[in-house]
Amino acid sequence: MPHRRSPGRVLAVTLLVVTTGYLAWRVAVLAGLEVHFGSGLDEQRFNRLQQEYVRREDAFARADARMRKLIAEHPRAERIDWSQYRTCVREPGRPSDTCTTTPPRDQKVYDALWGVSVILYQSKDEGRTFYRFYHEDPPRYTIMRAPEDSAEEAAEYADVHGFRSTRPLGPGWTILGPIDDIGREEKQFP
Repeated sequence: MPHRRSPGRVLAVTLLVVTTGYLAWRVAVLAGLEVHFGSGLDEQRFNRLQQEYVRREDAFARADARMRKLIAEHPRAERIDWSQYRTCVREPGRPSDTCTTTPPRDQKVYDALWGVSVILYQSKDEGRTFYRFYHEDPPRYTIMRAPEDSAEEAAEYADVHGFRSTRPLGPGWTILGPIDDIGREEKQFP
């Protein structure tokens, strides 16, 4: 005698299988996103940035010395950003930044850095210079130069300003993990 399947039972099993498949797919997608945008990517990028920093430590020191000279030349500047082709200074009370073409000798210093999109000084973050990396897929990472900061002070600064994580590179140098909130990142680096 053939076994008859109840339509209700078939529907219940089908719904159970579809729901389980959908939930498994969501878990797999979310796990993949976490690996790509979450802690797994942090470690990969931190490792790569650390390797490139170590390889180019002298270049970072030369760029830092040049940026300190720019800051000394513009003691009232609210912001100085130095990129490969332009150096811009924002003075208080001026409606816009004053930009000049980066001189060839500064371009050579800048070119020795790997992957840095802009070197940034802001008076609100006195004593700190930021080496920002934009050309990678988001989120964005930054190497911070803060010669007066200990590793603990750099980590505290990162936490207060919304950076997800840090890694010390050496005295005064720290990798800052991304700021996940775009609005908060724009407030930090207007």
